[in-house]
Amino acid sequence: MIKIHAKNDPWMLGEEIPDCDLFFSTLWLYCFTNDFVRNTGRAYGKILAKFTGYHLWFYFGEKDSFEVGKNIANRIINEPGYAGKINKNIIIEADKLRAYAKTIPQKNLDKLSNKALWQIYKIHNEIHNHYYTWCWIPVAADMFHNNLTDRVKEYLRGLGVSDDKLTEYFITLTQPTKKSLIFIEQQELLRIGEKIEKNGRKITKQIQNDIKKHWRKYYYTKHLWVKGEYKIEDYEKQLREVLSGKESCGDIIKKQSRELKLSAIKKRKLLKELKVSKQWQDVFYAFGDFMVTKIYRRYAQIFAVYQMGNILREIAKRFYLTEKQVRFMMKGEVEKMLLKGRYEEQELLARTKMCVYYAEKGMEKVFVKKEAEKLLARIQKKDYTDIKELKGETACAGYVKGKVKIIIRAEDMKKMNDGDILVSIATDPDIVPAMKRAAAIVTEQGGVTSHAAIVSRELNIPCVIGTKIATKVLKDGDEVEVDANNGVVTKLH
Repeated sequence: MIKIHAKNDPWMLGEEIPDCDLFFSTLWLYCFTNDFVRNTGRAYGKILAKFTGYHLWFYFGEKDSFEVGKNIANRIINEPGYAGKINKNIIIEADKLRAYAKTIPQKNLDKLSNKALWQIYKIHNEIHNHYYTWCWIPVAADMFHNNLTDRVKEYLRGLGVSDDKLTEYFITLTQPTKKSLIFIEQQELLRIGEKIEKNGRKITKQIQNDIKKHWRKYYYTKHLWVKGEYKIEDYEKQLREVLSGKESCGDIIKKQSRELKLSAIKKRKLLKELKVSKQWQDVFYAFGDFMVTKIYRRYAQIFAVYQMGNILREIAKRFYLTEKQVRFMMKGEVEKMLLKGRYEEQELLARTKMCVYYAEKGMEKVFVKKEAEKLLARIQKKDYTDIKELKGETACAGYVKGKVKIIIRAEDMKKMNDGDILVSIATDPDIVPAMKRAAAIVTEQGGVTSHAAIVSRELNIPCVIGTKIATKVLKDGDEVEVDANNGVVTKLH
């Protein structure tokens, strides 16, 4: 057993991610403890990740992750141009990743040599790892301890903003003034719907081609993180749902565009009214841009991971392994297998059932069986039986009551009805159709740049993020009160 770094710092759950493998996770977990220092000045001291099959829980040191967030928040606030530099480089890194992903071959893979497969794997790993040195910065600044959010609210209080206005002003000032890719994708689909309406609800051959073109552009966005892709029928279903609504597609497009413009005007007006300094104006605009670049970079990485799927399957086929076994290999192990033909089949089989990954500066290791259990014993277990009230951060204000529906992945959406309260660990692009039907959204994971925060604002749906334990306390059918004005969710019965 290795000596675990910083034992006096208790483990804190960072994220719980269904449908996740070691292949994808090590791209960022190793970066966090090693390369993340490059653009922030501070990396995480330690990371622990538990896999039960494709289900991931990863942990930071509680004090360590707070200090990482504090350091980044300080730099965003105090260093002129730093926040803008982050957003600029997120776009650059996302474009690099997408450009490489487009070159990854998807056909005739059996004609590639083992060395060629290794080069594809290696280059993807390097580009995707470097991507995180910029792309994780906004998340690290706010998701786990609200470091940036708390500093912003502290500043607003210093300007004389009362507590009853704090949430409203915070949302207004951190609102994006640009369209996210989710917003753009939604409007593109609505424009197809508008064509159907203008054609007397008939779907012509041209409209069918438009739907197919939309599918080709976005099919991969359901791939989180080991499976899934949209079918043309999924977009046809979304169009039917929109067309059956009370508002026309054209009216929805105008309303959404108008609200985006109005929120930008409202933001400028409030900045002037509060006499916000130039330094802090830059922070507020960067905060909004973090939401836009979050979706931009997310789409790029989903595409890259999707493109790598066939490569992993080809590697598995050559060595008579399952795809899952290859997905639980470390980078160095893949190199050794492809170039020297050496691998531990039974070790890989054990990992697919349950394993623990640990990383700190200069090292990473995977544990199975008894060694894995020993590491997991250091994580404190909690009892959520008697909890009736959850507290989080407001992503979008509002008040509503309704029935809970736990929605984790796209296959859960069939149980979602209009007016239900969507409760999730964290939302992702694959469950946006369910989010559109929700009366309110509640998530465990937080940060104003989270997917749930971005989409809830664009849809104007009350949303409480960062409750940490929502899916552990609530279950399908529970009646809850969502007071998103104050970031409180109450279980009624």
